[in-house]
Amino acid sequence: MAVTTIASHTWIAQYEPDGSELLTDHWKYKTSENSQINLTSTGFNLISNDATTITSIYQDIPTVAPGTILLLSADVKSNDVLAGEKPWNQARLLLLQIDKKKERWDLPSVVVSLTGTHDWENYPGIFTVSHETQSIRAIAQLSQATGSLQVNNIQLYPVRETQLFATIRNIMLSAWSVFFLLLIGSCLISKKQSIFLRLLLVCAFISILAGTTLPGKLKNQVSDEVKTHIHTQSEQTKNTMTWDLSKIWHFCLFFLFGLILCLMMTQERLSRMIFAILSLAAGTELAQKRPRKFGQSDKW
Repeated sequence: MAVTTIASHTWIAQYEPDGSELLTDHWKYKTSENSQINLTSTGFNLISNDATTITSIYQDIPTVAPGTILLLSADVKSNDVLAGEKPWNQARLLLLQIDKKKERWDLPSVVVSLTGTHDWENYPGIFTVSHETQSIRAIAQLSQATGSLQVNNIQLYPVRETQLFATIRNIMLSAWSVFFLLLIGSCLISKKQSIFLRLLLVCAFISILAGTTLPGKLKNQVSDEVKTHIHTQSEQTKNTMTWDLSKIWHFCLFFLFGLILCLMMTQERLSRMIFAILSLAAGTELAQKRPRKFGQSDKW
């Protein structure tokens, strides 16, 4: 199943165009005395030496029907970008939704967020227009960060999910669900295991399931709040902690889950236990590759 899932991800197109290009040549700018934006034939270059202001280029998009899936993509390169105090103070490419009252930063908006130096790479981002959205804004910015951000070949257009991809996805999700139920169920119905271990197994599994299926905006919001709290507590921690908190949390959950399985499968061969744990880990990681119906910002 893992091979089939990877193959479908690699070779089956997830989206197809469902409309024309939405961006025009009418960009607006926001700069300071120590920053500038240079337009090129294929894009633009943002340069800033001021870590107290936001240097940005943006374009407001005409009203898009709620529920429309949009693909924003661009070739992006960064040079010597130094991040600011907040987790979001980086070089970023965004698609921001705005309702009647405010900018909806609680919705997925980030296509890519970079620090340091990165060579040219194409970054796609998939977003679904909320029912409360009144307007949309495509943004490239240095958000209270210094350095250079180059953007070429930026595109924004509506897309739709291909029928083949939807069919294969539903089949694979059903197959992985059956696999998970069989694996967990075989451990739960065993009379040799204590109730405490069964309870720990269920809790760990539910936590992994929640981390896999929760909308990206909720996980990003929690992660940003934790990062902000940690950064305000210690400057040294801010400079030394470079790992993604969500990955650390995911690793800890799988370590706990694998440990419980090992304790419950003491009569099984070590190779079989390792295979079961790795299969579950691969399954949940691959399951996260599927797109969510609303607010997709995660890559497939």
